[in-house]
Amino acid sequence: MKSDRPLCLDEEQVRQHLRMEHLIPAMEKALIDFSVGKVTQPVRSVITVDPPGGFFGMMPALTPEGLGIKIVTFYATNAERGIPTHMATIFLVDPETGAPLAVMDGRLITEMRTAAVSAAATKLLASPDAKILALLGSGVQARSHVEALRLVRSFEEIRVWSPTREHAERFAKEIGGEAMPAKAAVSDADAGSQRRTRRHLC
Repeated sequence: MKSDRPLCLDEEQVRQHLRMEHLIPAMEKALIDFSVGKVTQPVRSVITVDPPGGFFGMMPALTPEGLGIKIVTFYATNAERGIPTHMATIFLVDPETGAPLAVMDGRLITEMRTAAVSAAATKLLASPDAKILALLGSGVQARSHVEALRLVRSFEEIRVWSPTREHAERFAKEIGGEAMPAKAAVSDADAGSQRRTRRHLC
């Protein structure tokens, strides 16, 4: 039975369906479409929420495949509450009628999309025989970047730096890498990923 209600996906449902090996080529196409003028994407609009010192960002876009908006929030104080500092919701509509199509949790999508873009760039710009990956940071973006970058290059060595040494060591152990100071991590590295700044909304 057909329903006119939009599809609703929480983070776990998104995780079940979104695959990095499919996302990287999708982002390659999206970047090409943007470069040739097929995408309408206004500069994001951000509202400061003070107190408590948060940010509310709105990012609409029209592409050859669809129309939608991402709403993203950043609240640094959420770290003290044990919940994500970045949260997002993606709302898609039918570009022909404006009818709602889907509402999706966007936190994981943002995490994976950021890494997929890095992988697309690495695929084109890094040496085909790149062997050393440097990661500056050990959070969710670092983990997602390891997954994505391993799909486009075969790294023999992964170096990890994080402001908190124990975080770097724990993450390095999880991914089969080595924790080290930042200068040593980037020295002679073939590819790399840098942690996002706290006020970056993407």
